[in-house]
Amino acid sequence: MQDAFVRWNTTPVIVGINPEPTYITNEPFPAISICNLNQALASQAAHILNDTSKFAMLQVLCRRKLNSQFSRGLNNWEQLISNISQPCSDLVISCRFGAVDTRCERTFHPIVTDEGLCCVFNMLHPRFMYKHNVPLTLRNITMEKSYQAVNWHAELGYSRSLKKPHNHYYPRASLGTGESLGLSLTLDVQAATYYCSSSNSIGLKIALHSPNESPNVRETGMLLSPGLETKLRIEPTKLMTEEALRKVHRKYRHCLFRSEGNLSYFAHYTQRNCEMECMSRLLLQHCGCVVFYMPRIHGNDTVCSIRESHCVESVRLHTIGQAVESCLDNCLPSCFDLTFNAIPYSTKISYNDFKMANPSMQNYSERYVESSIALVNLYYKEHTFRASKQTEFIGITDFLSNVGGLMGLFLGFSFLSIAECVYFAFIRPCRICTELRQRRPVSTLELAKASQCTVKRVKRRVNTLLPQVVWQRQRQRQRQRQQLTKHSPFHISAATWFKTELGLQLHPA
Repeated sequence: MQDAFVRWNTTPVIVGINPEPTYITNEPFPAISICNLNQALASQAAHILNDTSKFAMLQVLCRRKLNSQFSRGLNNWEQLISNISQPCSDLVISCRFGAVDTRCERTFHPIVTDEGLCCVFNMLHPRFMYKHNVPLTLRNITMEKSYQAVNWHAELGYSRSLKKPHNHYYPRASLGTGESLGLSLTLDVQAATYYCSSSNSIGLKIALHSPNESPNVRETGMLLSPGLETKLRIEPTKLMTEEALRKVHRKYRHCLFRSEGNLSYFAHYTQRNCEMECMSRLLLQHCGCVVFYMPRIHGNDTVCSIRESHCVESVRLHTIGQAVESCLDNCLPSCFDLTFNAIPYSTKISYNDFKMANPSMQNYSERYVESSIALVNLYYKEHTFRASKQTEFIGITDFLSNVGGLMGLFLGFSFLSIAECVYFAFIRPCRICTELRQRRPVSTLELAKASQCTVKRVKRRVNTLLPQVVWQRQRQRQRQRQQLTKHSPFHISAATWFKTELGLQLHPA
């Protein structure tokens, strides 16, 4: 019974497979963040003088060691990155989604991440994504008029009032399976303009994430090489939770519902968004500043300079102490979550076929295509997928059933036994106490008086009944004599008389 109680109290949740299939047309297409590994265009970096603060900031972006320092408090990082990085209109030169060609400058929007300036597709509109201090690069985005921005959340999904199909809303939903109905991109890394790379190679990084969370391109992004056509098969993963688990403490269900996760900077709670706010607070606490791509929770937070680079790396790599672990442990996963994984397949681009399929790119040479052009196709393989669902492992009914079964098996216990226990433990002792209170002890004098009264009553009764008994006996004798003389009125033999008298004497009435 103790084991049953421990299981009920500590492991109330079990994760299973949702019996109902999830349709990809009812879920948003993943948000896509694409970043050029080049942190700055060589032509823009050439105009920056070596002894200026901008040059020092550029070295920080390139992750190079530099002894020079610049004053803290410079909050123009986003402006600098936007000016020296490759624009999204030059990076994404061809877009096709759902078998329809789209305008890339209105489909991809610039965003500053840990990989510098990136281009994001299908992320929530900034007014639904942030509570305040919208990033500078996302303040004046323009969208196609045929799309309506909506506030999507993994727990609520698309609003039921929205008409289907959901591909006319932003974030957009998939129209179906296969490459034709997926997202096809032509990317230009402009290898000749490289000033510095965030890694040891030339190419791009791509990250798939939920539309309502910030991307983590540096740590989870996949590399795309120029000169190759890459196909990314999307594998969605969805987590759902029964409404009954709201009454279970978050300590035991290990997730947070939408109404329970309250963030300061992001409007939607996800584990990734929570971890970013957590890291910002830790940087402010230990280093007194935040990194340029981190949320500025208070709006006017100081941006870290080169002097704090060692402190920043200590916090980022979780080597500063237990404070980091404690903070990140509080960022529980969402009870409703949608994530995406991708399985890549790559092959070399055929220059002749590339020119035939892209008439507008006839002026690209074979050498340029091989060194700078990358083709990407993202698509679903299946029209439906199975989501995971968290349910109650042992509820109160199951717990009582287990306890009752064990007691019945080993103790012969039943509900009738409960009634008997209540009777013998409470009801019967109460009745006995009541009866004892009603009984009073009788003294010897009272017993003597009672016996004398009884004797007197008996004598009085005997004296009352005695004359009546004597009269009845005499009357009976007279009747017997009359019966004897009735049969022989003139002659009575001596034997008959003697017998009669003897009977009267031996058996008086």
